[in-house]
Amino acid sequence: MTVTLTACRTPGRASEGVRVSPNCLHKFGVLIVKASSQPPTSDMHQSHNIAWDSLTTNLTFISENPAITPRRTDLFPRGLSSQANSLNHFARTIATTIRTFSDTERAKYPAHYEAPLQGKLFPDDILSRYCDLPFASVTPKSQLIENWIERAGSNPPSYGTGQGDLADVVKVLLAENQLDRLLMLAQHPQVPLHELHWLSWGHSFGWDHTMQWALEAYIFFNVLLSKPELHVDGRYKSMSSYQSVVRKLTYSTDYDAQTFPHRDFFFGALDHTGPVDKAADPLADPNKLQEYLKMCFRLLYRYDMLAQECGVVRLDWEGNVAFTVGCLWKAKTDYVETGKDSWVTRFA
Repeated sequence: MTVTLTACRTPGRASEGVRVSPNCLHKFGVLIVKASSQPPTSDMHQSHNIAWDSLTTNLTFISENPAITPRRTDLFPRGLSSQANSLNHFARTIATTIRTFSDTERAKYPAHYEAPLQGKLFPDDILSRYCDLPFASVTPKSQLIENWIERAGSNPPSYGTGQGDLADVVKVLLAENQLDRLLMLAQHPQVPLHELHWLSWGHSFGWDHTMQWALEAYIFFNVLLSKPELHVDGRYKSMSSYQSVVRKLTYSTDYDAQTFPHRDFFFGALDHTGPVDKAADPLADPNKLQEYLKMCFRLLYRYDMLAQECGVVRLDWEGNVAFTVGCLWKAKTDYVETGKDSWVTRFA
C-alpha cells in the first residue's frame, strides 16, 4: 500500500507549482490523506503473464446498489472511458497465456497416433474412482474403445445427444490428465470426438463445459484475491456473483462431470453438492485455493489443446473471457464483425 501526501493550502485549490492529488481530500481547510493501493496481484495466478489489474481496477464493490432493481450487492463496472480497452487487453493476455501453455503441453506428446479398434481407453483406477457415482458415465462399457466406435456408427461416424455419457468421460479424462488417450481419440477416424464438444437438448452438456466452468471459477476467485477489503468477516459471501458462481460450479444436472473437481473443492467429494452456505470457505486455506486455481488453469489449457486437436472451430478465448466477465459483473460487451457471417464477442 502506498500513501500520497500532497500539500494543499486552500480547500479545492492547489498552491502554485504543487500538483493536487486525487487522494488529497479537503474539509474545512484541513488536509485529509487517503491511502491508495494497487491490487495485490502477487497472489493472483499467472500474474506475471495475465494483466489482472486491467480487470480488477475496473470493478468496484457496491453494497445494496441503489441503481439496480432489486438492489444487489456485488462488484460493478466503474464505467471508465478506458474500460473497453483495458478489459480487452486483459482478455488478450489470458488468451495468449492459455494458448502458450496449450502449445507447450502438446509438444510433450507424439504428433500422430495409431487408431486401435479395441482395448481399454483409461486405466482401472479411474474406473474405480468414478463408476460408483450416481448416474455414472465412467463405466466398464465406456472404458472400451470398441464401445465408442460402435456407438458412432458409420457412413459417416457421428455422435449426438444420445452420447452425453461419452462427453462426460471426456470431461473426466481432462481432469485426470489422460491427454495421451484423448489425443488418440481426437485423431481416431471412427471416433468423431468434436461432435461431443457441444451437445444440447434444452440445456447443453458437451465437453466444452469443462472450459466454461473452469474459466468462470478461475476469473472469479483471482479477482476476489485482489479485493482484500472483501475478505474481512466473509464480506464477499454477500456478493450475488459469489452465490451464483458456487451454485453453478457444484449443482447437479444431466451429464455434469465438469462439476466434479469443483464439488471436491467446495464440498470435499465428487458427488456431493448442497446449499452455498454449506460450501467450504474458499479463502480459509490460501494454499488450497492456490492449488484450486492451478487446477482450473490446467483444465483450460488441456481443453484448448484437445479442442485444437479435434479441429473445433471458432475457439475464441477473448470472446469466452468477455462473455464470462459480462455474465459475472455485467461488463458491457458487443458483437464485432470479423468477416462475412462471422462475429465475435468483445468488451465495449
